[in-house]
Amino acid sequence: MLSRTRAAIFLLMATLRPRLTWHQQFLEDVERMVDAAVLLLSHLVQAVKVLTIIVRQGRIKRMIEMADGSAFTKPESKLKAIRETTIRLAAIIGNVILCSACNTGIFWCIVPALNTELTLPLRTAYPFDIDGPYIFAAMYAYSAISVTVSGVGDAAENFLVSGMFTIASAQLDVLREELKAIGTEGSTDNYEKAKLCVKYHQQIIGYVEEMADIFGLPMFCQFVTSSVVICMTIYKITVTKEPVEMVTMVFYLICVFMELLMYCYPGDVLLYKSMLVAEAAYPSEWSGDQKTSRVLLLTALRSQRPLAIDAGGIFRVSLPTAAAVVKTSYSYYALLRQQLSK
Repeated sequence: MLSRTRAAIFLLMATLRPRLTWHQQFLEDVERMVDAAVLLLSHLVQAVKVLTIIVRQGRIKRMIEMADGSAFTKPESKLKAIRETTIRLAAIIGNVILCSACNTGIFWCIVPALNTELTLPLRTAYPFDIDGPYIFAAMYAYSAISVTVSGVGDAAENFLVSGMFTIASAQLDVLREELKAIGTEGSTDNYEKAKLCVKYHQQIIGYVEEMADIFGLPMFCQFVTSSVVICMTIYKITVTKEPVEMVTMVFYLICVFMELLMYCYPGDVLLYKSMLVAEAAYPSEWSGDQKTSRVLLLTALRSQRPLAIDAGGIFRVSLPTAAAVVKTSYSYYALLRQQLSK
């Protein structure tokens, strides 16, 4: 009786083994597909950003010169302090982002060396044989360097857009301070100051519109692909069994979240500060002359329409959009897990 039971168990195991092997092979294929999808989408977005900078580098240089020029550089100590504080904050954020990109690239290069079977950091197909010791070492070094340089370059591209957002927000703070100074005790030539504030406001609006026209397409591509990339990265984190690989993907997920926040948070701040201009332009206790009040009223009316950037005419660059992207990513992930469980 015992021998018959053992025979039945062995027969059942022999029957299930091909199925288990097929199931394991299926999961491995899905994991490779996830790796390829994350890599493809990340490089496609980065290619759009690089092409945008190359094709429109003249316009970008003019925007940078405008930010450093006399139009956006105020000599007054209080106004100068606002600009310098903003620049220091932007520099700190940029350094944090670059460090995160470097750490992600380093971990990405370390993971293959810790596996039982040494592979390249980028597990893709190559049109030539890479099994030789010299060619494998050369391709490993090339992949490691390219991954790190690509990550740092992508972070720098994102920081360029985020920095321009931050500069525009700082200029709105300066504009509000100049508007509040009109009509105060001891102030003279209120009408001339009001006209200068109107021109200054128009320059800020033109700066933001030019920025939206230049970087609208890269931001649109970033929002479209981020939901899929976040979904695939979360799936990779849940299925991996290697601790170092899990840490690598967590770092990569943080970088993707930071990419969204680098666009959405400064865009949300810009939108909010642009709506505060109306309050500074025409306060409730205003008692100045009628000529100046008309100019300030026009500024207040224009400020009722916030300075918001719509990437591709669809996605509003703000924090609610970032939340919507994350929510969509989780929906994709839940659907993917449900389909794989079947």
